[in-house]
Amino acid sequence: MQQLIKMTRGLSSPAILMALVWSATLIGVAVGPIDFPQQPSVAVLVLVAAGVSLFIVGDWAGAWCFRAWLQLRPKLPAPPVSALNTAVAATSLLGLTGIALIALDRLVLSGIGNSGYAELLRCVPSLIDVIEVKRTPVLYAGYLTFSFGFASMVLFVLRGEEVRGWAAISAQLSIICPIGYALLYAGRMPILFAIGLVIAAILVRFAQGLRPLPAGHHLLIKTVAALVLFGIYTNAMWSSRRIFCAQMSGLIQEERAKLGVPEAAWVQAVKQAALEQWIAEGHSAPPELNATPEGRSLQSDQKPAVETQPTDAISAAELSKMVEAKKAMPGGAGLQYLSDADAVVMLVLKREAWHTRPRAYVLSAVESGLLSVGTASNLLNTYFYLTHGIYVLDLVWHARAQFSPHWGVYEIGVLSPILRVFFPQNQQLRSMSTELKAAKIDNVFPTVWTAAYIDFGAAGAVIYILVWGFAAGWTFFGARHTSLATPPLLLTFVLASILLSPIQGPLGIANSALVLGSMVIVGIAVDYGSRSFGKRRAGPESETSRSGQVSAS
Repeated sequence: MQQLIKMTRGLSSPAILMALVWSATLIGVAVGPIDFPQQPSVAVLVLVAAGVSLFIVGDWAGAWCFRAWLQLRPKLPAPPVSALNTAVAATSLLGLTGIALIALDRLVLSGIGNSGYAELLRCVPSLIDVIEVKRTPVLYAGYLTFSFGFASMVLFVLRGEEVRGWAAISAQLSIICPIGYALLYAGRMPILFAIGLVIAAILVRFAQGLRPLPAGHHLLIKTVAALVLFGIYTNAMWSSRRIFCAQMSGLIQEERAKLGVPEAAWVQAVKQAALEQWIAEGHSAPPELNATPEGRSLQSDQKPAVETQPTDAISAAELSKMVEAKKAMPGGAGLQYLSDADAVVMLVLKREAWHTRPRAYVLSAVESGLLSVGTASNLLNTYFYLTHGIYVLDLVWHARAQFSPHWGVYEIGVLSPILRVFFPQNQQLRSMSTELKAAKIDNVFPTVWTAAYIDFGAAGAVIYILVWGFAAGWTFFGARHTSLATPPLLLTFVLASILLSPIQGPLGIANSALVLGSMVIVGIAVDYGSRSFGKRRAGPESETSRSGQVSAS
């Protein structure tokens, strides 16, 4: 048991966790259920090794700097319990208010309603560039505050022994922030990010010598239930999105033609694969698909039909009404045949443009009946979702000359609508979109290494990773050797970003840049705010409480 505890504490070291996460990722790509073409390549192995090494160097420098700073200030009092309770309750209230404001804008003020507009953009992400969305100040106020719900939840997991009463209840209600954000935008990443933060907070508690979760709140049962529900939600969303995109295919084709939005090459390929499979099984070709350029055979020497010239942009409210009308059509309009199990397998598994295919052991399991078609489809979709960044890294390496730095616009999602609304003449978004499409990596997950390069270039990426590693080492040393609130809060963010680094960079995970900002504000307020106003009580209660927790664990 003691050996297990020591091993778990080792995972709380950012350097060790980084090495383990990326070793597991590369092994998973090499032998996992999806056969990526010649991956991981030599270039990918070298880039990952360089990135991990830079991170470890930064980690060492950060720990050294905190150690030197601590020698100058050896007695740092722990924040009083009253400050913790106030911070947890206040940030929870801010977060819940923020997500309520976002919901109010999206569902009422914008005119979009709950019509499936967000799902439609998941089917055709390129439509976002030509759809006019009515945004009100309420939305921006919500974005400024909803991320504080994440900070409240993490602070509660870190210091739950000291947080009681309404503060504890409100902190647990903060889970509404990531769930609400995911539901409003038809995604999963906000919930996955929240789960990553909880897991990271548990690792931080191990580093501090505490038990995994605070006692007295039934958090273990709640955490397990959240994981199970997230798995169910992910599975249901895959199935729902496939059917929805098939039902809306006619509307998508019509609006794409009017607005001049090209369809991604891989979408054309998987539609062709589905059609071939459908016909091979003795069915007649559905006229809706057969009538479209994408439905005809795409031979190597045949170019897709030329897109029509774009017309005026359509408003999100108008598009939402079209979605509702399409849903109301008898029998559910669209390409219903795509929901057939075999056609779904072709859609999911035969990603021609990615040159990937399921490995033989997966196909054998499906053919023998050990794995159902639907389950295989969802599992492989999820696996591709989490691991395709390795292939993307290879693509970016070979197309590196065509990228220019974008200074955070690629990762920090909130910057895109700001530029689009307040600086319409700025060409940063247009140039970035052009570069991503030319490299065939638009609307994919890039890994932390790709994201750093696209945002900051080669030299900037080196600095970015070193700063990330420095923050990791600084917070890890601070969390283990002081009772301040800021280091463990930021360490939780860093560890979560490491866990999700095969998908995105630390600033690009479900508006994680806003979450980072909220954690910095909360940590500073707890550690130094009360002291500034003469309210800090670094007396026996706080110190005894903290030391008692450590010895009890």
